[in-house]
Amino acid sequence: MNTVQDLLGEPAVFGLLVRLTLGAIASFLAILSWTRARSVAWMFVIVGVLSGYAGILYSALRVFGLFSGPEILIYGISLGVLVSENVPVLLFILAFIFFIRNDR
Repeated sequence: MNTVQDLLGEPAVFGLLVRLTLGAIASFLAILSWTRARSVAWMFVIVGVLSGYAGILYSALRVFGLFSGPEILIYGISLGVLVSENVPVLLFILAFIFFIRNDR
């Protein structure tokens, strides 16, 4: 039976808890910035931060065993993991494209 100390003693779980904490702070600040965002580029950055935190939450649910069920595999990788890890990067790419396009 795992106690809290045993759980926190595992490096992967401790790293996930740090990511959850920092992601929560970044998401809170992104939500506060939402009303001040005047450009499409900033909106994509904010949505990218929020989707990144959603990906961290998805990882936490999987690690703690709260999310289970059938997985759709693409080349051996879970579709949920593939989407949750790559959507924020795609949103940041779009943000940079809009920033560069509007800066000219």
